[in-house]
Amino acid sequence: MTEEIKEVARPSVVSFKKEEFAKLIINDLSSSKSGRKFLKKYKQSEVREIIENYKDEKNQEKLREISLLIWAKSPQYQRLLKHFAGMATFAHVVPPIKEIRKMNKTKVMKQYVEIGELVKLMNLRHEMTKVLSVAFREDIFYGYIHKEGTKSFHIQQMPFEICKLSSVEDGVLNYSIDMSSFEKNEDQLYKWADEIQYKYREWKALKEKNPKISKWVELDAKNTICIKVNEDMLEIFPPFAGVFDSVFDIEGFKELRKDKEKLGNYMVLAQKLPMRTDSDNNNDFLIDKDFMMFFHNQASDVVPENVGVITSPMEIDPITFKENKADNDGVGKATRDFWEGTGVSQLLFSSDNNSSAGLAMSIKSDEEIVFQLLTQIERWLNRYLKGQFKDLMFNVSILPVTRFNQGEMYKMYLENAQYGVPVKNHLSATVGLDPIEVMNMSFLENDLLKMHEEWIPLQSSHTMSDPASVSSDQSGDEGRPKKDDADIADETSRDRDKPNS
Repeated sequence: MTEEIKEVARPSVVSFKKEEFAKLIINDLSSSKSGRKFLKKYKQSEVREIIENYKDEKNQEKLREISLLIWAKSPQYQRLLKHFAGMATFAHVVPPIKEIRKMNKTKVMKQYVEIGELVKLMNLRHEMTKVLSVAFREDIFYGYIHKEGTKSFHIQQMPFEICKLSSVEDGVLNYSIDMSSFEKNEDQLYKWADEIQYKYREWKALKEKNPKISKWVELDAKNTICIKVNEDMLEIFPPFAGVFDSVFDIEGFKELRKDKEKLGNYMVLAQKLPMRTDSDNNNDFLIDKDFMMFFHNQASDVVPENVGVITSPMEIDPITFKENKADNDGVGKATRDFWEGTGVSQLLFSSDNNSSAGLAMSIKSDEEIVFQLLTQIERWLNRYLKGQFKDLMFNVSILPVTRFNQGEMYKMYLENAQYGVPVKNHLSATVGLDPIEVMNMSFLENDLLKMHEEWIPLQSSHTMSDPASVSSDQSGDEGRPKKDDADIADETSRDRDKPNS
């Protein structure tokens, strides 16, 4: 019996539609983002434009907002501001400003104690560090003083949006507040200071008679404090706005590094479709679509997420993204540019090199910026004392002492005190004692506890040899004591670390 063989008609051309071919990309490796923004509200180009046009009041408000956002998102910017705001120790003394030798001693002593107690109540180190934190971030700090007798003292930060510089008194800035801001929330007015409540009602009564009256009303100078970093300009300009661009660069390079690391973990498996070599038709594949899809899906189901599968009739050449051997870390370069832009040594926050001399000079430059603000605070403090005492005999003097030069200043005052210069209070201030503490601790230790009679004086290091430098056969010899590690040069430090030959 003859078996009939039927031929199955095969299409001369096996072609694909674009929609069907798109389905072959099972694992999509493209994770492109629609533009990067370090800040959701501002692009880098917009920030540059705002800085250039900082004289516009609206741009000044935007700069303050940008500074706040960057402070919240950039650890470099945050550490920079904390470096300056937390540098000062607010060591202070209360020197006389009048001839007190001929005055009533009881009266003089009474006022000295009262001023000492008031300044102690203020807790300058805590309150003024908060003031400087805001000032370095926003360029200006508006505050209102809340004092309850001898029990409590607090500086309330006033909202930037309702405050405006208005005058200068005794070299100290004063500000006004926008009374119209309370109109919509009069039920919340009780939360504000009595002076603000009184002046708002007074302003509202005047507005009913004259609707064109200014909305700005200046607060009493004895109840306010205003500190501005850029004191030589009226515009509000964050002192480190010049490095905003560098902060964007750091974050941008971080994203690029992430993308490069992510791309380096990708792999693509390419399956080549066989084609008929003896056919004159285009797209004439050796296998049909169903057969191809079966093996394509089989491969796609077993590969991990970071491996893509491509099925194509064309040759696919691998493309690799090799690292640039010459300084490929853009993040490190952008970070160095950031610190160079601030003028602050990067050595304070990293250990790229060990030049102690360069670091010391950089810190001194930073201290000069802080000292200017200490002068502002000192003038405000003495103006405040004028409002508290009718016949003021003393002022408060804030010493140029920081956490970095504390030891240096202590040695300077100690040497002067040894020659009879009246700086015992200055010496005590450098170790963190307030004037009222010096007076009371001296009375406590000398008169009550009589510690000077009970305690045996400690032996001085200048009369003792360094045990580590004395050998067993030279135990009786005295020599010069070793310097502290912080007081020696880099070369000396390295020589000490060398093993003995």
